[in-house]
Amino acid sequence: MIIPKELHHVLVSTPDTLGGCVRFTGTGVPVKALLDSITAGKTADQFLETHPSVTREQVWAVLRWEQNKAREAFGLELVGGY
Repeated sequence: MIIPKELHHVLVSTPDTLGGCVRFTGTGVPVKALLDSITAGKTADQFLETHPSVTREQVWAVLRWEQNKAREAFGLELVGGY
């Protein structure tokens, strides 16, 4: 699994944990859980309530990165220094 350099401080992937899927550093929570939660209409706060081992910083780093990929595609100014 390749983790974007902007997210190395909040995400990790090791073959011996969760089959190597990308997860939040220091947790067993896959990043897919956050993306699925947001896609289902839940808020970041709702995700954090059900995944207390994940920090707000970790969630917002992933969401900013995702948003910046869309901003980049549309030629818009990036947020969060990425």
